[in-house]
Amino acid sequence: MKKILAIAFIATSFAATSAAEVTEGVLEKGSTYSALFTVSPELGDLVGYAFKNQSTAGKTILQNCLPGMLCKLGQSSTRPLEDTTGLKFDDQPSGWYEITKARDVGMETVVFGYEKSLKTRYGVVSVREEDQFLLFRGKPVKPAIEGNSSLSIVANYEMGQTDVLLLQNTGGTACPALFRVVHINPTGLRASPEFGTCSDIIYPRFDPKIGVTVSMIGFQGPFEPAAAQRKAAMSKTVYRWTPDGRVTETGKPVR
Repeated sequence: MKKILAIAFIATSFAATSAAEVTEGVLEKGSTYSALFTVSPELGDLVGYAFKNQSTAGKTILQNCLPGMLCKLGQSSTRPLEDTTGLKFDDQPSGWYEITKARDVGMETVVFGYEKSLKTRYGVVSVREEDQFLLFRGKPVKPAIEGNSSLSIVANYEMGQTDVLLLQNTGGTACPALFRVVHINPTGLRASPEFGTCSDIIYPRFDPKIGVTVSMIGFQGPFEPAAAQRKAAMSKTVYRWTPDGRVTETGKPVR
């Protein structure tokens, strides 16, 4: 159930078999089998796309995707999987498919959209287009929150009496994106410190008891060697925002 809630907004092309099928889901790695988990847009049920780690398809996926991130196969072939005895995962989906071929594999970001205005329960939060300043009820937030090239609301949640927004500050090629969580309740709006690896490939998750967790891949600037860029892109950093307004990176406070 937790996995369904976490990835319910991920769309998928839900087909049994196709030579050029697009398959995507959040990767969970196992010792022998791994799987991409997604939600059927038709039924709302959890679906698992399993693969053997040592298969050609499996090696391609694991070389290009990280556990806990959205993995997309631009071209794939799948078939219904009848024998699931070797699949050892915490969640058991309503249907299993086996990935037999995988091409054009990579990680993608998961966001609700790139909104410039959102009506919360306590007033409208918006971005002023001419200077990318964040506004609350039409007035600039203090201390000021300003975007670089752009500022967008990319996710929003409700936590009891608190509305929680994830903001993306879009930069340039040297640092494509940084993030910030703002939360609004009857006492007003508060913002977290800015955080991120500079990558815009993220997977945010929400737990009403814990807060917001944002996983993202590493990033090396465009002028770094290709090997360094590749190594960074295959690393993951996890940030966690808690209801007291703090953000931690691997357990250490972000200031």
